[in-house]
Amino acid sequence: MLLSQNEFLPRAEATLARLEGAVLDALSHHGAPTVSSLAGAFPKGGALSPSELAQALCPGPLSPIGFAAVVMREVLPPVDAVLDAPVAEPTVVTGNARASGALRVTAPLIVLGDLEVEGVLEDCGPDSTVVVVGRCTAWGLKTSGNFLVLGDLVVRDVIQGIYNDDSLVVAGDLTTRFLDENDHDVTCYGEVHAEHQLENGRSGEEAASLATTFLVPELWNLDLGELHHDALFNRIQQGEPVFLDAPQPRQVREPDAPTAEELEGLDIEGIAARASKNARAKDVVYAQRKTGEVWLLRPGSFPMHIFDGQRFLGEEAPPVLDVKQRASERVTFWRKRGDLFLELERFGAVVQLHVGINNGSLKTFRFAFETSDAAAAEVRRLAARYTGDFLRVTTVVPGRGPLEREFANHGGPKAEYTSAIVDGTTLVTRDGERHPFADEAAALSALEDWIAAKRQAGFDLKILEWKPFGLLGRR
Repeated sequence: MLLSQNEFLPRAEATLARLEGAVLDALSHHGAPTVSSLAGAFPKGGALSPSELAQALCPGPLSPIGFAAVVMREVLPPVDAVLDAPVAEPTVVTGNARASGALRVTAPLIVLGDLEVEGVLEDCGPDSTVVVVGRCTAWGLKTSGNFLVLGDLVVRDVIQGIYNDDSLVVAGDLTTRFLDENDHDVTCYGEVHAEHQLENGRSGEEAASLATTFLVPELWNLDLGELHHDALFNRIQQGEPVFLDAPQPRQVREPDAPTAEELEGLDIEGIAARASKNARAKDVVYAQRKTGEVWLLRPGSFPMHIFDGQRFLGEEAPPVLDVKQRASERVTFWRKRGDLFLELERFGAVVQLHVGINNGSLKTFRFAFETSDAAAAEVRRLAARYTGDFLRVTTVVPGRGPLEREFANHGGPKAEYTSAIVDGTTLVTRDGERHPFADEAAALSALEDWIAAKRQAGFDLKILEWKPFGLLGRR
């Protein structure tokens, strides 16, 4: 059926005069509805199909397409539809619409009756605009586009807003178990009934902390300040548990900076003054009361300084490192608080110490000893010193993914970069190499050969990194 401009616009005038209450408020969320906004969609004196009208008004503010949907409901005979495939073309359902599973919408979808989705409903803004004149129900709703419901919106489990460009607008009541507005505009002109609600503008750290009270642990990461929304909606679709059986005490992320208790008895002001005139007491990223050790770092402006309780490391000229030899041993530590790392390498009688922050700055210290045995003893001493405050890692940083070492060569006309990880029993490099081995120990041995070869080619360690920065861990 075609919509004639000469018939549709007078009907729109009459409909507009009757609009009131929450429906009018919702239609006006992006500006007051007007007949002229609809007139501009029609060819002069011509006609459009319902889907052509939807396409002409989308993407754009909700007021024109929402108003058009109300008018179409009055003039078009209701015909129900089953949505058994993703909506990839502009679609107008003049009656009720039903999907027996998940429904993905990548184009305008206008339902003049009710929309029922027995699964997760996901739109894809800005290409998708969803308007439901009646009631909308789903198991989960993941919305990044303009989404207007003029009746009630009832989502069994979770509503998540994504991006701040578009809006979810509901004229009736909004009911769900968990509403995560994120940075999306979510407006309800009825009542909101949500057991758990994270409002627009919440931080990732706050969201993860609050989620510890009601979501299963697989769906949040307190250290990274993340909610795993993809996993959450996958679980909803698969019928797997999302919510805890009973509320749990709220967990909070440990502070990155040392606490007052950890700094007690340490002359932080004096240590900072000895480090540099640019150092400040607030630059402390790690402190150990029992040894008096203090690390000072201000990413981007003040490099790492380490006071070991007696002196600052690196005050003496470092010994020359023989890059032709492979490391005799390697010990790597990670500290969750501050995302710090420390790596010890021994080359015969020389010990090399790398300290820094995930994908941030790195500082290398090098010390020579009289014998290899003395250097090995120093590695054992340092390893014991940091055990407890740091976690020893080899191939994986817990909760963060593969441990990636990035190397750089600045000796040529153009800087070169490469990196490597051990993924299970496979050595993987940024150069596209994948070398499988019988076990992890063999893969780690091959990693040492790779590092030695890179150093001989003029590369040196640039940084240690992992999620969210490691490149190879994303593949």
